[in-house]
Amino acid sequence: MVDREGLSFHGRARGLGDLAVQGVQIRVGTDLPTKLITVDRRVTLLPPTDAADPTASALVVSDALLSNALVPLFESVWERALPIGSVTHDQITGEDRELLTMLASGLKDEAMARRLDIHVYTVRRRITRLMQALNAETRFQAGVQAALRGWLAG
Repeated sequence: MVDREGLSFHGRARGLGDLAVQGVQIRVGTDLPTKLITVDRRVTLLPPTDAADPTASALVVSDALLSNALVPLFESVWERALPIGSVTHDQITGEDRELLTMLASGLKDEAMARRLDIHVYTVRRRITRLMQALNAETRFQAGVQAALRGWLAG
C-alpha cells in the first residue's frame, strides 16, 4: 500500500511497476492513517513515524489481540485503494503504465511531464491516446478502465 503522495518521488511509479511485474500486489491510497506492513496476517510492522530520527525504531507486533485490530485496519484501507499492476499487459507500454499510475494518483500534467522528463504537450497527447484506447470520454473513466484492465504500474 502506497500513499498517493509517495508517487511524487521521481522514479517511484516505475519502481512500483517493476515490483508489480515480479508479482507484488500494490495499491495506491489517499490519506492513509498510518504506515503499516502486515505479513501473512500474523506479524505486523509499524515503521517509525520519523524515519529521519536515528533513535526511532519500528514496532513489530505478533500479539494476536493487537493484530486483530491492525490487520482489519490494513484490509479496510486496502479495499478502498486503487490496485496497480497485473499479469494482463495487453496493448500497454511501461511508459504508458507509469503515466496512467501518475494520472490515477492525481498529479497534474505539468508534474507528470517533469517526472517523465518530457514536454507537457507530449503528456497530454499520450493521455488522449490512452483515453481513446480505453474508450473513455473523461480522465476518470480512463482511470477506472485502466484499473479494471490491470494497466496501472505493472
